[in-house]
Amino acid sequence: MCSVSLEFNKNVARRYFEAYSTGDIGVVMGFIDEGYVLYPGAGAEAESRDGRKRDEAVFFSAFSGIEAVVEDQVAEGDKVANRITMICNHTGSYKGISATGKRVVIPYIDIVRFKAGKIVEEWVEFDMMHILDQIKPS
Repeated sequence: MCSVSLEFNKNVARRYFEAYSTGDIGVVMGFIDEGYVLYPGAGAEAESRDGRKRDEAVFFSAFSGIEAVVEDQVAEGDKVANRITMICNHTGSYKGISATGKRVVIPYIDIVRFKAGKIVEEWVEFDMMHILDQIKPS
């Protein structure tokens, strides 16, 4: 694969993560192919695009002021590996924890596979306990 395609995929991945700052699930889902599969890690079952959309609706209802910072990217073939730091505010109920207003920092690793400029597969690794520790009531 030529370097132009690698740079194109890296740029699309950056724009995908930046789309979270819009707070609009439709904008985020616009980067995802209809045949998309998410592999959420930690032994969880793979999810379809519809499952991912439901998860994102929960996330967007619980967190606002979202900023996703792409710390590192490595591209090879049709995949882009990303190290992301997401920063947001806990403004709605999440995993049974009522809104605390706390600022939350979520570091994670995300690998996306592209086909024709859309994300067709995604692997995500993050520490849920780290998130829950940050939003637990004081």
